[in-house]
Amino acid sequence: MMYKYRFLIYGFFILLLMLMFGLMSISLFSEDDPINYNTKTKDLNGIFSVYDGKVYALVPSNGHYEVKGADPANFKVISGNYADNQIGYDNQYVYAGNIILEGLRPERLKVLGNNYYTDGTATYYCARNSENNESLSGVGFIIGLAGQGMGLADKPQNYWYPFKKLPDGKAYQSKPGFAIAVNDEVAFFKGQEMKESDPKTIRPVKIHYWDRDVRDSKDYFTDGKKVYYQNELLPLAYNDKIHQIGIEADIPSRSDYLINPQNGMVYVDGKPFDESKAPYRLLGMSLEHAYQALFVSKDGLYFYNTETEKVEHAGDNPFENNQFQEIAPDVFTSGNKIYFLKATESWARNRGLQSRTTHLLELKGVQAASLKKISHPDSQQGSVWQAGNRYFYFDDLGSSQLMLSSIYEIKDINALKSLASAGRVGPDAIRNLSRNNKITEAEGEAILKAKTDRNNEWYKSYWLIFGAVLLVYVISFLFRNVKVHPFLIKDDYLILNNLLFKKYKIEDIEKVVFRAVRSNPKMGGYGGTMRIDLKNGKSSRTTIFTTRMTLVSETETQVITYIRELQKLLKEEGIDSEFVN
Repeated sequence: MMYKYRFLIYGFFILLLMLMFGLMSISLFSEDDPINYNTKTKDLNGIFSVYDGKVYALVPSNGHYEVKGADPANFKVISGNYADNQIGYDNQYVYAGNIILEGLRPERLKVLGNNYYTDGTATYYCARNSENNESLSGVGFIIGLAGQGMGLADKPQNYWYPFKKLPDGKAYQSKPGFAIAVNDEVAFFKGQEMKESDPKTIRPVKIHYWDRDVRDSKDYFTDGKKVYYQNELLPLAYNDKIHQIGIEADIPSRSDYLINPQNGMVYVDGKPFDESKAPYRLLGMSLEHAYQALFVSKDGLYFYNTETEKVEHAGDNPFENNQFQEIAPDVFTSGNKIYFLKATESWARNRGLQSRTTHLLELKGVQAASLKKISHPDSQQGSVWQAGNRYFYFDDLGSSQLMLSSIYEIKDINALKSLASAGRVGPDAIRNLSRNNKITEAEGEAILKAKTDRNNEWYKSYWLIFGAVLLVYVISFLFRNVKVHPFLIKDDYLILNNLLFKKYKIEDIEKVVFRAVRSNPKMGGYGGTMRIDLKNGKSSRTTIFTTRMTLVSETETQVITYIRELQKLLKEEGIDSEFVN
């Protein structure tokens, strides 16, 4: 059976060895970056430089790469706009970092803006920032590192300046909006066609921030009739109320939320929320104490899970008549109740970040009607509130500043005076108040939570190893009574049934010598060995075998009985054998 699938077995072991060697190459054989901070180079624009008679391009996250074939004497960069620093050219080629933009003639190179470049015939989009090269797989990267370590290949490029060639034969121009260009028929985003778009009217959708600041979106666009997420057409008609929500907090702001106030529908990274649950309303514009953006619907609160890429239900709607008001960052009133947000993370030893959670809590023992703000109008750090004989600090630093809760109860009179004064209390001072229990996280009743479990892909490799070992044991158990002879007879050859499958002509064999030997001295287990003696006086290496696939020790009697069986098979083929005790 093994002989039949020998080439598949060989391929598996070759791939395994290449992966192992590649991993070893990362730590042992990887070459240092040819340029570092101490290297004396001729810097051209921060990306391109000349060193030792060669042109190099800096690719952030990957280091420097030689621009193969570039002429350092005639190499030029585009001046006047840092956004074009990734583009260089000589007398023959135009380069995106270290990669040639095929067909783009340097002598006619023209910058269109928004990272579009043309020579009048060929036109390219080329990103200004390096990105992960998705065309290079993890296995390919490891193999590339191995090749680099052996001097057989260049440094693998898992980061690059991505580029896209636009259709030839068209005249292009840039339009207001990030990475937007048009011809006379259609618009493009990052070189990708925005189908059915009107190139005359394409423009960014506006982002609305909590402080009434309005900016241009870099991801949502409209031509006045249709709406696009990047180059994808969305299933909604444009109206002038549609806008992107501007979220300041780090984690929640990593997703792009678009809202249509006419029907309360929400889109996240171009994907719609459940239309049957609309209208939605964002719970708070600050979200400094949140890891997820929560959207309130009549029947519950919803959030976008960035790991599963699905909209999930966090819990039922606790707000009276579905009405709430944000009175401070991440603090809300509804009816006579006070609600606040808190952000937490879960970490595991040797496994890193496991999850991020946003909690909505109801402040215990305090009614909204009794709450009044007492901090000085000129206070520049959070706010202080009084409810009867209790005092609270409403934080605006956020979880990124190690202040996890949006409400802290003030336990110290000096802390109260300091926080309520007109002066500015610095972040370090506030954190010290928390560490010294001068202010403590407010006690709240848990209402609901939005949790995102971290997808730790790297840790899955341990489970794969464990699974592979378990699979070996399962296979061994299932085939525990299957005999795999140490040899097979085929086409007048005796072939050793091991990974080498070395074969010997039957007519050249003098005899086959068997032994029963201790394979596990501590447990008294036995195994068999065989050696092929040839008529020319030479002998094969000794091969070890067992009577069957098993995970338990075998007795000497079992091994000898099996050897007698093998001798009988050899005798039928005219091959002499001998058992040596």
